[in-house]
Amino acid sequence: MSFDYFEEKPKVKKRQPHKRKDEKIITYDLVKPTFESFLLAKQKQNLRPASLNKFVALFKSIENFHETKSEADFYLGHISTEFISDYVYWLKHEYVKFENNSNVPNHAKTVGLADASIATRIRGLKTFIKWCEKEELIQKNPFNSFEGFKQNTPDIDILSRGELNNLLKVAKSYSNKSFKYFRDYVLLHLIIDSMCRVSEILLLSPDDIDHTNRTILIRSENAKSRKSRIIPLSNKTYRLLIQLLKENEAFEEETDNLIFLSLSGRMLSKSNLLRDLKKWAKEAGIKKRFYLHLIRHSVATEFLRSSGDIESLRKILGHADYRTIQIYVHLADSTVQEKHASHGFFGNENITTRKRSNKRF
Repeated sequence: MSFDYFEEKPKVKKRQPHKRKDEKIITYDLVKPTFESFLLAKQKQNLRPASLNKFVALFKSIENFHETKSEADFYLGHISTEFISDYVYWLKHEYVKFENNSNVPNHAKTVGLADASIATRIRGLKTFIKWCEKEELIQKNPFNSFEGFKQNTPDIDILSRGELNNLLKVAKSYSNKSFKYFRDYVLLHLIIDSMCRVSEILLLSPDDIDHTNRTILIRSENAKSRKSRIIPLSNKTYRLLIQLLKENEAFEEETDNLIFLSLSGRMLSKSNLLRDLKKWAKEAGIKKRFYLHLIRHSVATEFLRSSGDIESLRKILGHADYRTIQIYVHLADSTVQEKHASHGFFGNENITTRKRSNKRF
């Protein structure tokens, strides 16, 4: 008999490694409640409804994409680098605009979003993922390995000075027919003179006019940049505004405290204004695609072409930095053509005038 110790239980090899892994094991949250918390955080940052609605559209979009690929619940862990790449491809080549909207005609239900719209979705998703990373809801940002989305720079077809003058002539010819046409003529004159956004002009109050200096004030709460700015007016634009204010006195009941009023005395609709100006543009012989912001683009380009003053243009337009107005610098850059005409290989400065006999040898 040997005096070995008796074993209480049989020996079993270790199945659990001794060292712990560095990364934490995290159970990812569902995307929907996480996105709701994200939206609440953005509301607390005082984002405007338009900006919040872009995030809502983003969530519906990525949720829709996930549902086309899987029936499983949508967790944060599903948003990988591969998910982002596939999502971008889906937006470009498979997504059908207004697919479930019965109010939109079938011919408008086209496949694929524009590059600029896709870039907007990517920026929004980056913001959401970065917030999740900050809140320690994810371990690694999937955008760190995302190769990006290259988009073509859109071409902006601006109106010439002649086309703008023709548009003004047509508008003026209608201005004596009714209050509505006169109001729209004054508004068009103000857009061209001030280069303001239409949304900013529609929110102008009579109190925003400085009669001493003949300027208008774009209030911070109405400006896209959230910074107030003062815009000088030409004498003619100022006189037209004063005349419109006098005609507004003909409203019998209480109206909104605005300069540009609908026939019911309320804020003017941007869509109704666009519809009327499109008719004038067609009558003025403008064959380019017409939209309200095109006027701002065109006048800003003409201002820069004639003055070359980028800083003044930036202040008038209400842009925060110079990067935003680079598009106008590009459109107004006539100096390249002038330099080429003078200093190119066949330019005026490099042409040598020589006299020779006309006879050939």
